[in-house]
Amino acid sequence: MLQYENILLDTTKRKNHAKDSFHYFFIYKIQYEKEITLEGLQTLNHLLNTTKVLKNSDITNTSILIAARSGNLSPWAEKAKEVIINCGFNTSFSIEQIKLYKFNGKLSFNEVGENLDLIYDKMTQYCLVTKPDIHEYFKKEISSKKGKRLETIPLSKITKYNKKMGLALSELEIDYLKEMYTKLKRSPRDIELMMFAQINSEHCRHKIFNSKINTNKSKKETSLFKLIKKTFKKKNTDVVSAYTDNCSIIKSNKMNSLYTDIVTKKYKYKKEDGLYIVKAETHNHPTAIAPHAGAATGSGGELRDEGATGRGSIPKVGFTGYTLSNLCIPKNNNQWEKKSIGTPGRIKTPLEIIIEAPIGAASYNNEFGRPNIFGYFRTCEFNLIPIKSNIKSIGYHKPIMIAGGVGVIRNSHIHKNKLRQDDLIIILGGPSYLIGLGGGAASSLSSGSSSESLDFSSVQRDNPEVERRCQEVISQCVFLDKQTPIKSIHDIGAGGLCNAVPEIVNDSGRGAKIFMSKIPVGESSMKPLEIWCNESQERYVIVIDSKDLSLFDSICDRENCPYSVIGNVTAAKDLVVYDTDDKTKAIDLPMSYLLGKPPIKPININGYNKINLKKKHSYASFDKCVHDIMSLPSVSDKGFLITIGDRSVTGLVARDQMIGANQTPVSNVGITMSDLGSSSGQVITMGERPAIAITNPEASVEIAFGEVITNIACSYVKDLSKIKLSANWMASSKNSNEIESLYLAVKKISSLCVQNNITIPVGKDSLSMNTSWKTNKLSHNVESPVSLILSAFCSIDNVNEIVTPELKGDGELFLIDLSEGKERMGGSSFHQIHNIIDPDVPKIDNTENISLFFNFIQTLVKSKTISAYHDKSDGGLFTTLSEMAFAGNISIDIFKSLEKYYDEIHMKKFFFNEELGAVVEVPKKYMNIFNKLVEKNKVESFVIPLGKSIKSSIPNFSIKSYKDIIYPLTTLRKYWSKLSYNIQELRDNPSTAKEEYNNKIISHEKFKPLVDKITFPLSSIKIKKIKLNRKPKVAILREQGVNGHKEMAHAFMMSGFEAHDVHINDILKGNIKMQSYEGLIACGGFSYGDVLGAGKGWASKILFNDKVKDDLQIFFNDKNKFGLGICNGCQMLSQLRSIIPGTNNWPLFNQNKSKQFEARLSRVKINKSKSLFMTGMEGSILPIIVSHGEGRAVFSDKRNKSNAIISYVDAKNKKTTKYPFNPNGSVNGSNGFTNNDGRITIMMPHPERLFTLNQYSYHPDDWKISPWSKIFINARNWLK
Repeated sequence: MLQYENILLDTTKRKNHAKDSFHYFFIYKIQYEKEITLEGLQTLNHLLNTTKVLKNSDITNTSILIAARSGNLSPWAEKAKEVIINCGFNTSFSIEQIKLYKFNGKLSFNEVGENLDLIYDKMTQYCLVTKPDIHEYFKKEISSKKGKRLETIPLSKITKYNKKMGLALSELEIDYLKEMYTKLKRSPRDIELMMFAQINSEHCRHKIFNSKINTNKSKKETSLFKLIKKTFKKKNTDVVSAYTDNCSIIKSNKMNSLYTDIVTKKYKYKKEDGLYIVKAETHNHPTAIAPHAGAATGSGGELRDEGATGRGSIPKVGFTGYTLSNLCIPKNNNQWEKKSIGTPGRIKTPLEIIIEAPIGAASYNNEFGRPNIFGYFRTCEFNLIPIKSNIKSIGYHKPIMIAGGVGVIRNSHIHKNKLRQDDLIIILGGPSYLIGLGGGAASSLSSGSSSESLDFSSVQRDNPEVERRCQEVISQCVFLDKQTPIKSIHDIGAGGLCNAVPEIVNDSGRGAKIFMSKIPVGESSMKPLEIWCNESQERYVIVIDSKDLSLFDSICDRENCPYSVIGNVTAAKDLVVYDTDDKTKAIDLPMSYLLGKPPIKPININGYNKINLKKKHSYASFDKCVHDIMSLPSVSDKGFLITIGDRSVTGLVARDQMIGANQTPVSNVGITMSDLGSSSGQVITMGERPAIAITNPEASVEIAFGEVITNIACSYVKDLSKIKLSANWMASSKNSNEIESLYLAVKKISSLCVQNNITIPVGKDSLSMNTSWKTNKLSHNVESPVSLILSAFCSIDNVNEIVTPELKGDGELFLIDLSEGKERMGGSSFHQIHNIIDPDVPKIDNTENISLFFNFIQTLVKSKTISAYHDKSDGGLFTTLSEMAFAGNISIDIFKSLEKYYDEIHMKKFFFNEELGAVVEVPKKYMNIFNKLVEKNKVESFVIPLGKSIKSSIPNFSIKSYKDIIYPLTTLRKYWSKLSYNIQELRDNPSTAKEEYNNKIISHEKFKPLVDKITFPLSSIKIKKIKLNRKPKVAILREQGVNGHKEMAHAFMMSGFEAHDVHINDILKGNIKMQSYEGLIACGGFSYGDVLGAGKGWASKILFNDKVKDDLQIFFNDKNKFGLGICNGCQMLSQLRSIIPGTNNWPLFNQNKSKQFEARLSRVKINKSKSLFMTGMEGSILPIIVSHGEGRAVFSDKRNKSNAIISYVDAKNKKTTKYPFNPNGSVNGSNGFTNNDGRITIMMPHPERLFTLNQYSYHPDDWKISPWSKIFINARNWLK
């Protein structure tokens, strides 16, 4: 092995989380065309924390090595290579990280061999267990492939090839191909068949939604898509674009856009008409096979859809959701999970998916720099009666993983330009790898119908840091407005280049000439089919005019973003693709044949057969039902899904999932601002109720639609018609009854939207929701019911006109009941915990009730008549009231009602039915106004008095009924947060998981609000008059992967500074000198993806490049300059102590104690210090945003821990190491530091994201200005 590679060994032992009885080390496999010098080796040892070169003796016959499947092409390797090249190595350098496992004697090698799945993921990694395997691995990585580059498939063998490659071609499509190639007088090549299959896959072409539908009641032909488009025909006044691009474009409020001048690099604002874009799509198949990668690339693909809308746009906020089969967490022993049938070996279990997938999606969004501010999670699984050897279940073994978002686009970029002959076709982004091959077709197949190797091939890999760079290029082009070089842009998603290139030229009625030799590849042995059809992520196809190439090149060069000109647009309407020799035509097809839309089989609807399995059942006691319902995934605490995701980056978030001072995850909506200084914005929410669809698909759609309305009503949106929906459909197309069910569901949502003047301008479908496998003589089949996920979006004038679920106390509680007293239990959580399928489901009996309810709630919100609001949904009224109580830590006293709940049976029906509605809290002083508004809006039949909210010393939930019931909130919180604890215990550090769980329960032992403290008058936050006329220049410093620069620029601009966008490359190339700036601000993000440690790649680039190092050293030593490092900037500056004076007491920052990314609104105390930023703030205790994975301060001298300028505090305002009050585990709560003279300050939290009150998740009512704005004003007042 050692004769092929240089192998470096990191001798630091790391305890393996899965098994305490062995440890692992990191090995780094290096390939370099040159001999590595001693100086080079020292550089590598510094970057990698390695201590020696691996010896043959370090590998024994019982060693276990875990290596990336793609050799030195993993995302880790890509990022690490970037850092190392920037530290003096040339581009021939390559590296891969490998884990070496060793044992301590407590566990034998053979015993570990039986549990290898605990230490590696077979989807993304190799597990090498013997010396011969290890040698073979290294040989294999450098060997080239054998076989023909291009393979011709005889027409007679297309059917066989279709099955072998999992192309999912129908008989009609195969006949079309045979006819096409007969006309061409040749047989197809393998690359052409793969391309055709991807372009025409169900995933890409949506054949079922575009099929003609014939019903037995009507001879009129229509399609599912036409039913959706009916909503646009009825109401489209503010929809600028629908169904023609990646996203829909909607008119919004005017905005003040922050951008950078391409010449001066100065940040500027421009007022313009506001437009926002919306999108949601699913990534179900990949998430089933490889949850982390599948969910990550699901979010990444949706982000590219947004960025590639029009001629380029900018993503703003996102959301995610998951629907799975039963989790079956070991030792939980939930009654409703006892008959779960397990999963086939080739896909992950639901538990594995919910542990891995949310981390994948969150980490992608985090690294890209998009806040994820809403979502949902539910499980649903029912066993049907087995028929002989066939076991059929309803569930989500093939999960739903949905990712969506809101972005912004400029008026001048709405429509893609028409392309001209000789325009340049460009790939923007990373190289092509042999990953994600055939993903579009694979997603169109039921799980289990393709081979395991094809499943493996079809899943993509993620590298969000590359996508961040691509987006920076697109954003810089967007900033150029009408001068953007981008004529047209397509994301490279399903099908890869073979789909994106034909689409982008066909939009203009053109052809293309492409040279594969120009396509960047990560594996030199890739065949034409693999180069053309792989689905490597983080890539876009862009077309520009040749005269704009120099401009485009300069933008890409500054952002370190790779691109390549791969061909040009042709007038001839043919697609010609040359092999890497630039002579052999790998593809030569008329565009009309390729995109000619082969015939689609019509769908005949003969009638829907309803499932009715209701039997006599025994029901658990009320207390047991409370326990089980509060423990259900759809009901319980979703904190484990939320705190892993940055919800504040961009500074544009006004409302996330967390509510109140105690940050309870119960928000009805997420809200984003139009711009950094705006009060207007967009509100988003979701609605879905798939369990109802098992017996009644139409009712399922009605309740999902109703849930969207009852959610979004908490914010003032004025009019129902302003709401826009994304409709994402899931179903099993193998089952004709489910297709008929789908038709009824689509028809119903179309009708509801038309009646309420609501438009569905965007959506998608995934119609292969079926998983099949065999065990012994048994056949298993898990089929999902028709599932509609509605995502709702609406522009709003004031982000503060919202009522949250947080109870304030001393108020009257009312249920606003759309069903007017009905208590249908079918499809409810109550029935789920009893494993009951019941056709008596909730529905919308009178569509007029929707508008009556909505208008009434809007009046209450606008008039500020109510102090709390929460929709009634999963778990019913009991859950709604409990969540409101948790948020405010307030007691609830429910009145006795002989009419509604006079015995236990009626108690269950009243408190656990899931009919549409909401609960409101009305302050006593507003009761007269409330009663008048009820009468005025004619909703008397909706309003049911419930009881009152009380500020009692020990918070509880009491119900007066046939017997008095009292639940301490501590008991209910114990039930409600148990699932979140269970997942965190398995996924994160078990000790911190337990600590947080206990603290959640303890928080309800007493009614004792958190007390924030400001030690200075808010009126003192202003620039001194004598300094108003000068705007000092500050450098908002960033490196590739940094994503928090715009909100930082805004904070300084609003504090009297002139902010400039400075990339580290500007200094490296001598374009600027830091001496021309008076302040340097290093921003947050993920420079180089934090691949070698947070901020280390950024710092190393500075330290190993003398020009940059010397320039910054001069700056830091100038007594008239100041510096600030936040988050990633803090981590980076902490590693520059050798060039920053007076920083010997600074720590380095290691992984959080929880072993997880932490995104929270924590609380800190400002200590006495010399920091110019904290002048006059000593003793203040304030909430502050935290978003980092490596924030634990580690001191070389423990005595320095007392030098912190700010410290985390607990609920008693004491400095703390307790989790989650201290989110990273730093000793004594330390999380900010300054140098000896106070000019250079570093801190992990984000004050720039709380510059205005609109950015707070919560703040005391008496605050009129954000206290954190003072640190920026202090900086201005410190200068002359």
